[in-house]
Amino acid sequence: MEITLKHLIDRNVFEKIEIHSGASQLHRVVKSVSIMETPDFDKYILEKTLVLTTLYPIKNDVDRFLSLLDSLHQKQASGMIIKIKRYIDIIPAVIIEKAKNLDFPIITLEYDANLSLLFDSIIAEVHYAQYSTHNFNALYSTILNEIVDKPSTKSLIQAIKSIPDIEVLIVNLFNGKIHTTSDRIQTIYNDHPLAQSSYHILDDLLIINEVITYDQVDVYRLMVMTSYEQRHIIYNYIEIIKLMIVLIYQKKQENALKQNQFLMDFVTNMTANYQSNTEVTEAGKIFNWNITFPIMLMMIDLKENVIKAHQPMIFSQIKHEVVNTCHIHESELRLVILNHHILVIANLKETQNYKSMMITLHDHLKAHFQDAFIRAAYSTPIHEASEIPSTYTSLLETLNHATKNQLSNTLIHDHHVRMVNVLKKLDTSMLLDYSRSILKPLITYEEKHDLPLIKTYYHYIECQFNAKEAAQKLFIHYNSLRYRLNVIESCGYPIFNEKESHFEVYFALTIHMYFNQTN
Repeated sequence: MEITLKHLIDRNVFEKIEIHSGASQLHRVVKSVSIMETPDFDKYILEKTLVLTTLYPIKNDVDRFLSLLDSLHQKQASGMIIKIKRYIDIIPAVIIEKAKNLDFPIITLEYDANLSLLFDSIIAEVHYAQYSTHNFNALYSTILNEIVDKPSTKSLIQAIKSIPDIEVLIVNLFNGKIHTTSDRIQTIYNDHPLAQSSYHILDDLLIINEVITYDQVDVYRLMVMTSYEQRHIIYNYIEIIKLMIVLIYQKKQENALKQNQFLMDFVTNMTANYQSNTEVTEAGKIFNWNITFPIMLMMIDLKENVIKAHQPMIFSQIKHEVVNTCHIHESELRLVILNHHILVIANLKETQNYKSMMITLHDHLKAHFQDAFIRAAYSTPIHEASEIPSTYTSLLETLNHATKNQLSNTLIHDHHVRMVNVLKKLDTSMLLDYSRSILKPLITYEEKHDLPLIKTYYHYIECQFNAKEAAQKLFIHYNSLRYRLNVIESCGYPIFNEKESHFEVYFALTIHMYFNQTN
């Protein structure tokens, strides 16, 4: 629906009018309305605008009035409404004649007309007409159908692109991903640091920012932009988009719960029943999971209260670290939460550098989560689906054992897992007695000088006698490590003798590290 001069006349928006020219042009569309306040008004004329004026700025300047008519005609203005008997009593005949030649509507109002109220009435009619052209119910249904099938902000943005009057940007506050309907709104978002919840006018644009919260957690940031002239529509669009974003989030949470249950079954017993890895790959496709063998399992132990408060954010951060460190795609890994443990199942493409890659991943996670991180355990490469349940059980038991016995290690390899599980079945007191008999000189020195020689020796062997790597692992200077190694050798351990077997002492160190609760 479009507003015309005739529509405004028929609606009695004007009272006591006289049409002096352009009677055949009353069908002209009115898209905006302006009050003429300055002599150089023609600089600011918009197309299809209706001009309201007392002619005060040019009341004695006929030539200026004639020039203004030319400008209004060129810009296809809707017409001119003049309030007479305030500053002029009649329209000069030369003006009327020119307006008739241009077929341009000039209408006069009586003295008691209030131009400000008239402006508001006209703009209300224009906005109502523009507003009524937007079928919000149909739009809601269209977008809803789109995202029910594909509940994602990407799908929502694609649906919104069909709306001609607005531009939209959506930021996922968990992973920082941004989806937009246009490059322009992306540029404005990048170049103008606007508050997350705010209302802005930038040039001729109206920009509204909102943070969308769900269950007391900030989940998305929404930025909607339209021309200031279209401001009457923006709030309805915002409400529809917000509803869709909340629905998307709910759908994702629902899918996450379903996937979580699937993954729990997957690692506990489902895979033991599969005849081949191909069957596992096919099962993964249910959740768009591109699993290929070999894979690895890593179980991460975080503080439970942190996971409960920030689960989506934590999942997003862990995914980011695994993808970047292991050089895989998001579709090639899955996470499942088990109380305060998070299990990572990921494709393994770089088996040769696997250990160093896991150490790097562990260090990044530890640095990222800091006070929330407790420890992580990871498997050897898994080549057969049937190995998954036993590996999962082994990792879980080891982390529980490490927590119960307050072990100091924050990264545990599957080799340690299996060895510790074997040792757990033996008499722990006998193991510790054996360990102390081998490590007695180191234990005595530690108690006297408070220098962590046992931990140093253990990590030095773990790093295959690479002093630089061991120093980094222990977060100490290389020279500090050399000093500790010299002390260890002075205690009677041939640490620098490459021909010497270190198995016995390494075995004792492992028992001490994993079963001594004072560590």
